Amino acid sequence: MTRKHDSRGRRPHGPPYVQLFHWIRLTEAWKSLAPYSRLLYIEIRGRFNGSNNGDISMSHREAAEILCCSGRPVNAGFKELEDRGFIRPVQRGSFGWKVRTGGKGRATIWRLTELPQDIPVYNAAPSYEFKVWTPPAAPKNKTRRANSIPVACEKHSIATDMACEKHPNEVREAPQEP
Repeated sequence: MTRKHDSRGRRPHGPPYVQLFHWIRLTEAWKSLAPYSRLLYIEIRGRFNGSNNGDISMSHREAAEILCCSGRPVNAGFKELEDRGFIRPVQRGSFGWKVRTGGKGRATIWRLTELPQDIPVYNAAPSYEFKVWTPPAAPKNKTRRANSIPVACEKHSIATDMACEKHPNEVREAPQEP
C-alpha cells in the first residue's frame, strides 16, 4: 500500500506540468494573443520550477526550435507577451555574449508577472501587469468624407456645367483671393 504523505507530511511529487488558470485565460490580454504567443508563454511557464522566477532563460533560437517555426513568429510572440505584460526581461541577452557563468549562452532572462519574483531579489507580490492591459482604441473610419464637397483651386476646377448631375459631389470653385 502506498502512502499519501511522507514523513514530513508532504505529498510525493507527480510528473511536472504547466498550470494555466482560467482567470488568466479570461483576461483581455490573453484573448488578444496570437497562437504562437500563447504557445511561447506555455513554454516559458514550463521552465519555472517553483523558485526561479526572475531567472527563466529562453533565447529566440531556443524558442524557434521548440515551437518548430521560423524566427518571425517567435520575435512577434516575445514582443506581444512583453507588450501585454505577461513577461518582463530581467536581463537582455545578446548574440555577442558567448558564454555566461556555468557555460551557458547569454539568452534573455525572463520574469513571469503572474508569480512572485524569486531572483535577484525576492518580491512576494506579483505585478499582474496583464490584468490592466486594455486593447488599443479602434482606428477611426478612414472612408471618404461622404458629406463634404471637394474644393479645388481655380486652376484645377471645372465648370459646373461640365459636372454630371448623377454625381452629388460636384466640384466647387475655390473662393477668389483679392
